[in-house]
Amino acid sequence: MKLMYISEEAINDIKTNFNKYKSHFTDTTNEWFMKQFEKNDWIHESKIECNEFEMNLDLDYNISDRKNVEIVFGAMSNLSPALASDERLWAGILFSQLWEFVQYRRAKELASGKERDVLNSFFFLRGIKRSCFMNCLSRLWWTGFLLYDPTNENHYSAADLICESAYASNILLLSSNNFIANKNLALGVMDAIAERKKKGEKIGRYYFVEANKYLNCVGGTILLDMMSREEARKLVDKRLERYVQGK
Repeated sequence: MKLMYISEEAINDIKTNFNKYKSHFTDTTNEWFMKQFEKNDWIHESKIECNEFEMNLDLDYNISDRKNVEIVFGAMSNLSPALASDERLWAGILFSQLWEFVQYRRAKELASGKERDVLNSFFFLRGIKRSCFMNCLSRLWWTGFLLYDPTNENHYSAADLICESAYASNILLLSSNNFIANKNLALGVMDAIAERKKKGEKIGRYYFVEANKYLNCVGGTILLDMMSREEARKLVDKRLERYVQGK
């Protein structure tokens, strides 16, 4: 199948004239939006092909987020980071091919009718880098891109860990590091956190907070992009050990 995208004009019009569209964001189907897009020539089929896929809609987000990381990245693994940073693509897919998914995953936000919550369900509102990890669909692809591990029999072991609880918050914390495009460093961080879990520690948000704070701090004196996965693991593990001992 080929992925859909919407034009910049469509995005700007919806953001600028929110009240015009407000009542249709919770429609059972996307029929109204599609008519508007087609009438204005705002939606197009891209040249990007991917395998057919179906999203998991489990009532437990911890389960569905983990499964959907694998589903989305598996189907769209041929995307480049540049394309995966394009708001038009993710918005186009959500409005057209994955309307049911966004209605499921952002049900509370859409029902609130609050402009920022509703628009944030489809679009990028916080800058490209941060928004890639906030959008309910693009963050699944970026999680797969960063944490897919070809060296592990379970390629999604790191995704298992980050999706155990508070996935949306944890992946946002991980993404706020300056090294976010470096898979070795991202996997090194997750290796260190996984080791803490093996030692019987209950992994909470503070592990990601501490790892993030520390690497952003040392990034001013160490060339993080030159660091290997193992070096990153040791560095973060050392910091987390001191943190746990000091609790």
